[in-house]
Amino acid sequence: MIPNTLNSQRPNREPNIMKTVLITLLLVTSAASAQTPLSDGKTFTGWEGDTTTQWRIEDGAFTSGSLEKKQTRNDYLTTTQEFGDFELTLKWKLEGTEGFVNGGVHFRSKRVPKGTEVSGFQADLGAGYDGALYDHIRRSKVIQRPTKEVLEKARKPVGEWNDYRIRAEGSRIQIWLNGVQTVDYTETDPTIETTGIIAVQIHGNSSAIVRYKDIVITELHSGDAIEPAAKVMLFDGKSLDGWIPFSPGKRQGKDVNSTDTKVWSVRDGVIHCEGKPSGYLRTSKDYANYQLHLEWRWDGKPTNSGVLLHKTGPDLLWPTSIEAQVMHENAGDFYLINLSSLTVNGKQLGPVVKPYLRAKKQELSNEKPPGEWNSYDIVCDGDSIQLTINGVLQNKGTGAKPSSGAICLQSEGSPIQFRNIYLKPLEK
Repeated sequence: MIPNTLNSQRPNREPNIMKTVLITLLLVTSAASAQTPLSDGKTFTGWEGDTTTQWRIEDGAFTSGSLEKKQTRNDYLTTTQEFGDFELTLKWKLEGTEGFVNGGVHFRSKRVPKGTEVSGFQADLGAGYDGALYDHIRRSKVIQRPTKEVLEKARKPVGEWNDYRIRAEGSRIQIWLNGVQTVDYTETDPTIETTGIIAVQIHGNSSAIVRYKDIVITELHSGDAIEPAAKVMLFDGKSLDGWIPFSPGKRQGKDVNSTDTKVWSVRDGVIHCEGKPSGYLRTSKDYANYQLHLEWRWDGKPTNSGVLLHKTGPDLLWPTSIEAQVMHENAGDFYLINLSSLTVNGKQLGPVVKPYLRAKKQELSNEKPPGEWNSYDIVCDGDSIQLTINGVLQNKGTGAKPSSGAICLQSEGSPIQFRNIYLKPLEK
């Protein structure tokens, strides 16, 4: 679900992570996410900008500006490294005597060629824009900002340190100011870049001092998808260990996790899904490059369900993923959901801005009658996907984006059962 945005205009503006490698007999995984300081409080290591006349380090903080001398133009200190999905925390403090007293934390941004500006998303601060999300240069507008009531809860007096927490994951961007969420925005334009530098800013046309310190990043989904090295049982036949249920509730137009455990249960070695409310059961880990086997049958009138592959980003009713369809008489179709894309029969589908796009199966339906068990064999090899139903190859695609992520079983209509769910390594 996409929250409402406030596309109001603001005044014109002038223009390596430590990792732990775990190797077991059953699984080979790459580095896990870790918190990484981006500033050591003593040097500009990992950053670039005018560190001679513009930026300095005072009491462990990147500092710029003066209360006595006017800042003539925007200036930035930027990371030398680009980042994609991450959670960033830092402290900032701003004080000024005249002009547009303002700064910002830019992310998923780029240096403007042959210029001094930075273009991209900005967690704004100062001049009445604390906690707001601004798209600098690229669209030059406020994307979303907190209400007056929320801002009153979040603000601290001028001259005190503030805490920013910025989370960018897939198409979703969230901002917290002093522990209060001020932004929850989902980007719908597939051309907007999802990687870039991080920068701290002092705004021009002001007499002000801005400070940034304790800058720490945690990269998300940073090479932590598991590639099975041997058979991995995703369902142990006894419990839902290793799975996380999600049923969207409604609050201020956003999806929130409802911990309703009545939808999913385990009996007699089988996962039982009631079908309502809609949602899914997802693996607690991400996977890539595997053969997935599972079996399903309808417990009564058959309606709709699916297996979501490569689910990334936040839990939503329609999360970013590629669905292997289980809808009655349509098993084997691809459904591309929320910014995913796939090439089928030479035609690229997506990135999807609408809720979904469909790529029909290539053979006649070969599902078994309700009450009988069907088998799904799915091969995910790099960015290619093959769907086989009851031994018949029904569909295949290439160029999958995303190409790794969680695996989900959908609740979408009527009772359905799943069993014998496991991964195997790709055949060499």
